[in-house]
Amino acid sequence: MPMTTMFPFGVPSSRARSKEMAATSFLLLTIVLATASTTTSSSSVAINASGTSNGGCIPAERVALLSFKAGLTGDPDNRLISWQQGAHDCCRWSGVTCSRRTGHVIKLDLHQDIPEVYYLSDDDPENHSLRGQLSPSLLALRRLKYLDLSQNYLLGDAKAMPGFLGSLQSLTYLNLSNMDFHGPVPPQLGNLSNLIQLDIQGSIFGDYQYSKDISWLARLRSLEHLNMGSVGLPEVVDWVHTVGTLPNLAVLILFQCGLTNSNVPSSFVHHNLTVLEVVDLTGNQFSSPDTPNWLWNVTSLRSLRLVECGLSGTFANNLGNLTLLENFAFGLNNVDGMIPGALKKMCNLRSLDLSMNNISTDMKEVIHSIPNCSWKNLQQLILESANIIGTTLQFVSNLTSLNMLEVSHNQLSGSMPVEIGALANLTYLDLQQNNLSGSVPVEIGKLTKLTYLDLSFNNLSGVMTEDHFVGLMNLKYIDLSENYLEVIVDSHWVPPFNLESAWLSYCNLGPKFPKWLQWQKSIRELIIPNTGLVDRVPDWFWTTFSEATWLDISLNQLSGDLSFNLEFMSMTTLLMQSNLLTGLIPKLPSTIKVLDISRNYLNGFVADLGAQNLQVAALFSNAISGTIPTSICRLRKLRILDLSNNLLSKGLPDCGQEELKHQNPSGNNSSKFISLSSFSLNITVLLLSNNSFSSGFPLLLRQCPSLSFLDLTQNRFTGELPGWISEAMPGLVMLRLRSNNFYGHIPVEIMGLHNVRILDLSNNNFSGAIPQYIENLKALSSTETTIDNPFEEAYEGEYRSAHIGMVNVSITVVMKGQELEYGGNIVYLMSIDLSCNNLTGEIPEKLSSLVGLISLNLSSNLLSGNIPYNIGKLQSVESLDFSRNKLGGEIPRSLSNLTYLSNLNLSYNNLSGRIPTGHQLDTLNTDNPASMYIGNPGLCGHPVPMQCPGPPRDPPTNGDPTRLPEDGLSQIDCLLGSIIGFVVGAWMVFFGLLFIKKWRYAYFGLLDNLYDRLYVISVVTWQKWFGPRV
Repeated sequence: MPMTTMFPFGVPSSRARSKEMAATSFLLLTIVLATASTTTSSSSVAINASGTSNGGCIPAERVALLSFKAGLTGDPDNRLISWQQGAHDCCRWSGVTCSRRTGHVIKLDLHQDIPEVYYLSDDDPENHSLRGQLSPSLLALRRLKYLDLSQNYLLGDAKAMPGFLGSLQSLTYLNLSNMDFHGPVPPQLGNLSNLIQLDIQGSIFGDYQYSKDISWLARLRSLEHLNMGSVGLPEVVDWVHTVGTLPNLAVLILFQCGLTNSNVPSSFVHHNLTVLEVVDLTGNQFSSPDTPNWLWNVTSLRSLRLVECGLSGTFANNLGNLTLLENFAFGLNNVDGMIPGALKKMCNLRSLDLSMNNISTDMKEVIHSIPNCSWKNLQQLILESANIIGTTLQFVSNLTSLNMLEVSHNQLSGSMPVEIGALANLTYLDLQQNNLSGSVPVEIGKLTKLTYLDLSFNNLSGVMTEDHFVGLMNLKYIDLSENYLEVIVDSHWVPPFNLESAWLSYCNLGPKFPKWLQWQKSIRELIIPNTGLVDRVPDWFWTTFSEATWLDISLNQLSGDLSFNLEFMSMTTLLMQSNLLTGLIPKLPSTIKVLDISRNYLNGFVADLGAQNLQVAALFSNAISGTIPTSICRLRKLRILDLSNNLLSKGLPDCGQEELKHQNPSGNNSSKFISLSSFSLNITVLLLSNNSFSSGFPLLLRQCPSLSFLDLTQNRFTGELPGWISEAMPGLVMLRLRSNNFYGHIPVEIMGLHNVRILDLSNNNFSGAIPQYIENLKALSSTETTIDNPFEEAYEGEYRSAHIGMVNVSITVVMKGQELEYGGNIVYLMSIDLSCNNLTGEIPEKLSSLVGLISLNLSSNLLSGNIPYNIGKLQSVESLDFSRNKLGGEIPRSLSNLTYLSNLNLSYNNLSGRIPTGHQLDTLNTDNPASMYIGNPGLCGHPVPMQCPGPPRDPPTNGDPTRLPEDGLSQIDCLLGSIIGFVVGAWMVFFGLLFIKKWRYAYFGLLDNLYDRLYVISVVTWQKWFGPRV
């Protein structure tokens, strides 16, 4: 045996010690492996002895899992398809994890993955959730450590979080977030003493979940992560001290919990919160920045979110205590001015969000308020809508690590600095809606990591070339819209990027269609309206953008036929209005919701439109001829259809019968098929004006119970109006039948349209009197203008949700003697037009109750009688036309009370008397005021030539309340006044005689004397004429 070299005092050499340690380690490793092998064999024997099959899971736990599945009523994605009776090894089931040593189920993860922008998708997450009841069978999983059922709807009948979960005492992880529970949070959760993470966040859009007492939290001594966001805690007293008893708490999330300054202590010694790093109190309403002052002493904090907390005033000075802070979000508050100097100690700051506060300072000062020691660390600076001013952004170049700069919706001016190219790490740049001017620096092309660029709604100008984009190989989103930019690149240029969204509206891209777009095959949103394109739509357009969801090429001069079949595309919004497109309206994809091809030269439809999900179709002002295809009957989600200003003829399709045939092609009349009475469409707006439709009033409208706006003007419809209009379409807001051939009486049922605001039956052949009960038009009896606008549309996309605005519709209204073009703003008009018919009788006096009327036109009829004397009650009216009738009597002086009146026409009637003056009447038609009264030879006074006898009467004034207009007193009024005066005078005399003794003596003494005199005179006269003569 070789000798071991020894150091003095018997210490072996390092090589010898290494050999000995290696030998010892090898021996220990051999022992450990042998022990593990023996343990595994023993475990296997134990498991087999307990009745498992071929090393599978514990039978009792397998039964428990199957019982859990039996409590489900819905699994739309078949996530539990592997959970079968015949599959004995439940450890292989989806979402189930077992211990390799014992075979017990230790993890059950059935959560549903939902993207952060799921609310922008049409795919409702509920369509993928497990549904049913949370079964108590889970209690059989005694070794369960991890349970995640988040984003599912296992509510049962009670819909409350079950208390039996508090008996799963092995749990270290429990996630029941966004499960739509409501009612109280069970305090039994406090029994889960091993919990490290607890997430019971309530549903933001769901029912209300709350807790009045969270003292049970104090028993969770191992808890490190607590998320109770959207759980109502407004009645919890001193929640801060309860949370402060958790010595291991590192993450605290209590956003939107209804916390206020009333349940926040004024002081707090946080003995146990020594490791707390993340706090999120977003959406709770505190009163000032100092309210959550206990936070300023939690010096371990690294992330603090106080967004939309109702904080006001100025920033707290002791904010500087948080020297470890990395992320600080303080947006959507009411704080004035920039953060104080205390920020200078935050050298670890990586993200700063002060958006939607009133910072009101120069961009230069904002940058200098950020501590110099953090300039190299700061990665995100968010100052959206913070009232930032200044003429330069060049100081931003000091923030060399910045990857996100959001300074949109401010008042920055001047040009973009060339120093912007120094921000080599920048991935997100948003400067939209400022006052930036000048050209875009070519240095922006150096931002090789940039994925998001938004410079929209500024005053930028000049030319952008390939050099501006040369280094943007990671760019996914670009928005240059609403500027004065011109993009000029070589026709053979191949961009280095592969865009997903391009917003270039009002930039000059033309005149040729930009060929570089054909390389953007991943694009989802292409928005290029009004970009100076004068070209044919290229053949590659439809295939290149087949995956796009929003295409907008409107307001250009693009020509060519549309592709015959677009069914292969993925778009939800297609806007091509105001171009030179020709051909047929093609078969559309099933995904499309909004289609606008108005103001083109399209001439017809294909037989089958497809588009089962179409909601808005604006096809007006084309050259579409023939009939509306019956396939439109299958568009059950269609809300707005505008086919006005085309060449369509005949009648509307009989959708009820067509739907019966479509769903029952064999002709079987069995009751299992849809009946005509049950068929209905969802149309709310139907605009068919200026076509050549004929036949009677369309029967299709009986299947449109949701219809609000109906326009059939300028067609050839004929016949009498049916009485079922108000019953079949009770929510009508607009009924326009102008310029057709309808005849007969106006049905009195029309007055049952309580929501109608626009009633236009003009230029037909209606006869008889104006229907009674006109006061039942309740919407016109109010000046309230609030109404749900069916023309408002929005687009929800991958990068942002955009407000499209009013749907492009065309409605022409005759008002104030001229044709006015309305779009979606038609909802604010309130008018009645019965002109150009053969109506007889008098104007109903109750017409004056329609105080919301803006326009009233009864001209060119055969109406007689007087103008209602109380016409002055129509205080909102702007246009009033009673011309070309047989009205007589005087013009009511109350007309002068119509302060909004801007158009008046009473010509060609039989009116007489003095023309009233004053107020608004003196300002009307100043060029030729007599034209308002021409054709009434009995009228006198200004402005007609005939002078009235006697002095002119002064108009009534607001300062003379005793002066009444002449025509305001009728014979009944005079008689009533006389009777009341006589009665009052008689009672005064009677009460005087009854209660005043002197009056009574004098009165009766006078009567006695009068009686005596009359008696003497009568006796003497009698004797003189009839007595005996002496």
